[in-house]
Amino acid sequence: MIIANPIYDTVFKFLMEDVSVAKRIIAAIIGEEIVSLEFQPQEQTSFSDKYLLTVFRLDFKAIVRTAEGTEKKVLIELQKSKNAFDLMRFRHYLGSNYSTPDEINGYKSILPIVPIYFLGFHLSIPSAALKIGRQYQDLTSGEIIFEKDEFIENLSHDCFVVQIPNLQGETRTKLERILSVFNQQWIFDKEQRWLLQYNGETQDEDLSPIIKRLSLAVESREVREKIKVEETFDHSMDKALREKEQIIEQKDALIEQKEAMLEQKEAMLEQKEAVISEKDAEIERLKKMLEQLKQG
Repeated sequence: MIIANPIYDTVFKFLMEDVSVAKRIIAAIIGEEIVSLEFQPQEQTSFSDKYLLTVFRLDFKAIVRTAEGTEKKVLIELQKSKNAFDLMRFRHYLGSNYSTPDEINGYKSILPIVPIYFLGFHLSIPSAALKIGRQYQDLTSGEIIFEKDEFIENLSHDCFVVQIPNLQGETRTKLERILSVFNQQWIFDKEQRWLLQYNGETQDEDLSPIIKRLSLAVESREVREKIKVEETFDHSMDKALREKEQIIEQKDALIEQKEAMLEQKEAMLEQKEAVISEKDAEIERLKKMLEQLKQG
């Protein structure tokens, strides 16, 4: 089946705008039930000329039911980047959300944040999907505390990371099946990388709505037009990256040449110092000979 490639910002947004689909994907990643999900209008694409990076961001307000059966209201923040990691930009988004209060029962409150990062590049850890969790520990006794405190929960957060390049091979779990639509091995035409030939299980109860949504994106004229713009930008970024790498290589070559010249100069100076030392030694020898002749 031909589906749109969700690594593209345009397709990713189209996919996650379907709340039922977004609930399935987010619930599978965080491992908790999504009771309700509200798409927020804070969609944002940010550009970094310094690091040749774009970070695409979507926000959701959600009510989540934990494994213990309690419900909590959280802000779920999806951030996606195709290229090299820009830590400060990701942190900037988190900071802006921490400073934006939400109203609960007439009171202003800062919601706990659940950030999910979709990365189009490799980290040093080979896992395809990661949870980076927190733990309460009594520092005097060393005891692990399982009770949660609202103040601490609002102050810090767990986070989740999906490394898209590592989504390969057999799908063994529900999460792997759902994330399989991001597998870039499904690309069948290098000239149309926004299309995937999906050969996985399409009748899976959890996966079927996601597949249908991505196949619908293929038929959308609006999606196709936006992808053209996105690909034009990506090509410009790739060109800029190649030019930047060439400049760096040229600078490295100049530095190597300068270092070689400095080494040659240092070698010449050492030779001159050696000649001078020899001459000084010869002068001293002649002086001693003259003194001996005078004394004789």
